[in-house]
Amino acid sequence: MYRLLPLFIWTVCGSAIIPLTFALPLIAHQEKAGESVGVMIHLDPDDSPYAGKPTLTWFMLTRPGGSMVAPTTCNCRVAVYNARNQAIARNLPLSTMALEGHQKGHRAIRTTITFPQSGAYTVVLTGQANDQSFAPFETKFLVTVRP
Repeated sequence: MYRLLPLFIWTVCGSAIIPLTFALPLIAHQEKAGESVGVMIHLDPDDSPYAGKPTLTWFMLTRPGGSMVAPTTCNCRVAVYNARNQAIARNLPLSTMALEGHQKGHRAIRTTITFPQSGAYTVVLTGQANDQSFAPFETKFLVTVRP
C-alpha cells in the first residue's frame, strides 16, 4: 500500500500539471477592456521581443460585446517608455494588416518597435474616433524584453 501511494500521487498530480505546461505558451496576447474600446496587443515572437531587433507589434480594437473596430476609424498613436518612464519612441508610423484566423476584412493596427535593451517597457496606445463612434482612450501594456 505505501509503495503504491507515491506512484498514485505522482500519476494524479503529474497528469494535472503536464497539460498545463503545454497550455502555457498559448496564453500570449495581453488584452485590456476599456469603457468604449478594448485593445489586444501582440508582439513577435510570441509576445516576448528581443532587445535590439525590430519587433512587429499589432493592436486589435474591439467594442464592448466583441465587435471589431476598423483601424481606419481610429486616429491612434503609439509610444514606448522604459522602466524610468522615459520615452524611447513616440508617434511611431502606423499601418494596418489583415488578421489571420479572423473574419475576412478584419484588420489590426500595425507598427514596428525596436527595444534598445532587455528589461521592462510600457507600450501605450492612445486613440480617438474619426467618426465619434467611441470615446478617446489610452491603454498601457507592460512588456518584458529579452536580451
